[in-house]
Amino acid sequence: MDDERAQPWQLLTETEVYNGYTRVRRDTYRLPDGSVSDWDVLDQGDTVAVIAFTDTGDALLFEQYRVGPRALVRELPGGLIDTGEDALTAGARELLEETGHRAAALFHAGSEWSGANSTRRKNVVVAAGCRRVADPHWEDGETGVVRTIGIDELVAHLLAGGLSDAGEAARGLLVFTRASVADPVLRRAQERVRSALERALRSTPVADPVDEFALFWDRFDPADPATAHAELGRLLDACGQEDARAAFERASLYDALGEEEAAIPLYRQALDRGLAAPHRTQAVIQLASSLRNVGDASAAMALLRTVGDDDPLIAPARAFLALALHDDEKPTAAVRTALQTLAPMLPQYRRAVDAYAGELASLARIRAIAVGLVVQDGRVLLESYPETDRHGEFLRAPGGGIEFGETAARAVVREFAEELAAEFDDAVLAAVTENIFDSGSGRGHEIVHVFRGRSPQLAALPVGERLPVRDSHTTVGWYEIAALWAADAPPVYPVGVLDLLR
Repeated sequence: MDDERAQPWQLLTETEVYNGYTRVRRDTYRLPDGSVSDWDVLDQGDTVAVIAFTDTGDALLFEQYRVGPRALVRELPGGLIDTGEDALTAGARELLEETGHRAAALFHAGSEWSGANSTRRKNVVVAAGCRRVADPHWEDGETGVVRTIGIDELVAHLLAGGLSDAGEAARGLLVFTRASVADPVLRRAQERVRSALERALRSTPVADPVDEFALFWDRFDPADPATAHAELGRLLDACGQEDARAAFERASLYDALGEEEAAIPLYRQALDRGLAAPHRTQAVIQLASSLRNVGDASAAMALLRTVGDDDPLIAPARAFLALALHDDEKPTAAVRTALQTLAPMLPQYRRAVDAYAGELASLARIRAIAVGLVVQDGRVLLESYPETDRHGEFLRAPGGGIEFGETAARAVVREFAEELAAEFDDAVLAAVTENIFDSGSGRGHEIVHVFRGRSPQLAALPVGERLPVRDSHTTVGWYEIAALWAADAPPVYPVGVLDLLR
């Protein structure tokens, strides 16, 4: 049997049956036994996939939606090789277009057939010493996000099959590690790849555990809360989950049943006990959403602003931040946040949308606010707004907007509680002042109710220390009243408040 040779087939005809994004032709063959058979062939151009490593040894991936799996897929940068290009030229071009990075050195790791019925050769290029030199420039129909992962994570990602070009990438990495390369940049990358592959081979494969919680949420029926609570309790007992994860899952169940008041302390408990990623960011988002639903938009905003720009859940965090800003009567900031989150998904208009969002001015409206004066030992507690490119530093009495149906006296008490987690007692109206001003974000017009009062918590704040305001980038602290009259002192708002401190 081993000395027998396979016989080639005889092509009789070829006919084009479809010509769209992919061309399909039907080839008719006579087989060695004399029979005739039709075969559909994908007539496709060659492609290149780029395994790109940064100077620090991390790998670049391009996350985008794919219509086959109908899901977001993290892939290697790459695409079609244009007419007249070789694999290295095409790889460098695709890397720059999709990620904005340029490589210091390139290596062609060969190619393979795309499939038994395809004319395509899939090339692999290793790009080392990659640095960001420009913004990505995506073509029509391309949207996504550039991701950076460690080399060990890349190897695990290839082995897991979550990458559409994992097969050729694994083959390309093996070719690269066996090649003789002289370029020092490629040699450093080669050593990193070898070490990562050795670590992967030494590790003992462990089957992925079944996510019982995901199965629980698939079965969850909001119309039967008693069964849901009982089932979750049995699951937590059986899994032996740590306190932080148990608190998070219980909070999520209360949240899903619309019982935010019960969910909030459990979310806080989970975070305080060191809930690990990715559930930690989920808990932050869900806690913020619950706080917003019970009317504490300020606390929601403060929480959501702790989510880092590189967090995989930054987009949903920004979406909930926009909702909280809207509830806090900051519609312009809400729209700006929503548009700036959406902009990266609009490759043709990304820069325009981002720029217009940054230029949005606050709506021209009269705003009623209530602020409080806390005075102690010749000092007054004021909120500091740091200098920006739009305005210099200024100071303001703590407080905020009066909500519809709310008295000014109730508003100042609520604002102190929400923004500073402090009481404001014995509030007495000292004045009503009108504040009309111009700022970098537009013209403002405020009717300000100024109250005198006291706060046990804030009275204990040491002189020289600052207390962050929960829904802002600002802080409060003590200021000597006499020094506020100096010519070089920052302005104090609302207008006329210093006269009340004489």
